[in-house]
Amino acid sequence: MDIIDNISNPQRSRLFPVLADTSKEGRTLSIFLTTLASVRNFSHNILGAVGQRIGVNAKIKTYTEVTFKSGVNPTLGRPDGLIVLKVGKREWTALIEAKVGKEQVETEQLERYLDIAKQEKIDAVITITNQFSTVPDHHPVKINYKKYSKIGLYHFSWMHIMTVANLLTVNKDVDDDDQAFILKEFLRFISHPSAGVVGFTQMPPRWTEAVKLLQAGGRLATGDMVNEIVYAWQQETKDLCLILSRQLGTFVSEKLSRSALSDIKKRYEVDCKSLIDNQKLEVSFNIPDAASPLKVDVDFRSRTILNSMYLRAPDDKVSNKARLNWLLRQIPDNMLDEVHIRINWPGTSPINQFLASTIQDNPDCVQEGKGKMVLLGYDIIIPNDLGARFGQRKTIIQELEQRVPHYYESIGQHLRAWQSPAPKLSQDKVKPETVTPSEIAASLEPDGD
Repeated sequence: MDIIDNISNPQRSRLFPVLADTSKEGRTLSIFLTTLASVRNFSHNILGAVGQRIGVNAKIKTYTEVTFKSGVNPTLGRPDGLIVLKVGKREWTALIEAKVGKEQVETEQLERYLDIAKQEKIDAVITITNQFSTVPDHHPVKINYKKYSKIGLYHFSWMHIMTVANLLTVNKDVDDDDQAFILKEFLRFISHPSAGVVGFTQMPPRWTEAVKLLQAGGRLATGDMVNEIVYAWQQETKDLCLILSRQLGTFVSEKLSRSALSDIKKRYEVDCKSLIDNQKLEVSFNIPDAASPLKVDVDFRSRTILNSMYLRAPDDKVSNKARLNWLLRQIPDNMLDEVHIRINWPGTSPINQFLASTIQDNPDCVQEGKGKMVLLGYDIIIPNDLGARFGQRKTIIQELEQRVPHYYESIGQHLRAWQSPAPKLSQDKVKPETVTPSEIAASLEPDGD
């Protein structure tokens, strides 16, 4: 049986839904689903992120307010939407649950919709809220995954969806004029305050409490305080990732280990340990074609935000002075008094750190106590001392969202990673006949007496 045959009075999603003014999330979802079904590049990006390839023969139909005729306990509720993707004889379906503003999907509600998907043999459940996820299969709501192992569970933030639409529009990636117009109008709608799409704006109250505790010499321990701070931190890093994407016009991603990508708990555990043991939170962003990931450290002890990128020293420069000059030429003159250079040395030799202007005036200063050692690489750092403002819940977010892009604009985009020079053709081997087997054999013969 076709899935649509088991739906009571199926309602196709509409680009111009006729809904009550109070139905903000129903209106937002209907417009999104219609855009998804209408704009090929948009659906390719969104559904591609959950493993669905959208080729030229793919057909997408979307529905709202889905009520099933039979086989579903009425107490399980009514999902907000349904996506039906057909490619040839293959069909993939997904239930949609959406929230706007501060509303969130709760565990009990999510499990009810997973039960519906299980009973109706629907392939996936997708939630869309203002909560953020690093990748779609890192769901922010905790459930018993083993019970629903055969059902795909995915999550998108509205900000992620808006960012995809923004990049496709800005980069003019939609060739069809009608589709480009629909996507642009969707972007105009979704970016308006009335759509209920918001970013992450402030840390939880316990952020201030933790800052005061550590300032007074106390220590953090495993528990609710650390859990709340780390959860909020990861929401902010995901939002910041999307902000950078929109600013740069290309998709920026968080740099995660393989274990963290495969298991959502891993990064959470690492961040909790870092906060407890080092009083520090950190994240790295992969920016396409940048010299290296952009690393952000939020240090509770010094109440600073440190932005940095690492470059390996050029192997074709023998002296440390030449290796330093290679780097200094990449730093704009107006930033020399703001940028710190942290120098890495071989083995266990401790790092040392200087202002870029200090190294420019006296490059020999880095050699003190290092003998004839040759430096390996450098972290290029801009520290931002926030002082008392570090503990303010909104200010720390505002500072992050200003300081990180500033670092990339003023330093990061100017840096270039060193590359080995291309091999050169020896003058005595320019002609092909100089490297024939007979010539190679002759070159191996000992010289005559």
